[in-house]
Amino acid sequence: MRFQVRKIDAAIDQLDWAIKLFLDHKAYVPSITLAGAAEEIIGETLRSESAFRLLKDSLSAESGLSSSVISQAYLNKAKNWLKHWKEMKDEESIEIELETEAIQYIVRAITNLVTHDKSCTSETPRFVDWIRNNRKDLLNGL
Repeated sequence: MRFQVRKIDAAIDQLDWAIKLFLDHKAYVPSITLAGAAEEIIGETLRSESAFRLLKDSLSAESGLSSSVISQAYLNKAKNWLKHWKEMKDEESIEIELETEAIQYIVRAITNLVTHDKSCTSETPRFVDWIRNNRKDLLNGL
């Protein structure tokens, strides 16, 4: 059976499943890839206003590192490693904090969606509650 699917709806579905996998199963790897895909799709509609672009530019200015280093070595390292073999110089393993990486991609995708049309997914409130209850360290200054 064929269905017509809009790109934004696919991204919202990916983000909701990323959150469900994160919260209900601690399945951080698929959460990273799904949230990363949602973030990219929605971010493309925002161009220079995407969470990734704003974060990359801000961190580059703060650190003095090039935006490509910020992007590849920090902001997208986990997602790119999970998606590609060749680009990561054939590294068979990587040491990363999976929960924190998953949170980063989910937050960036949520931020893009809110910026895009001021909406949120059905799972977003549950994710925000989880952050408040489990990762107060991420809310310092908020």
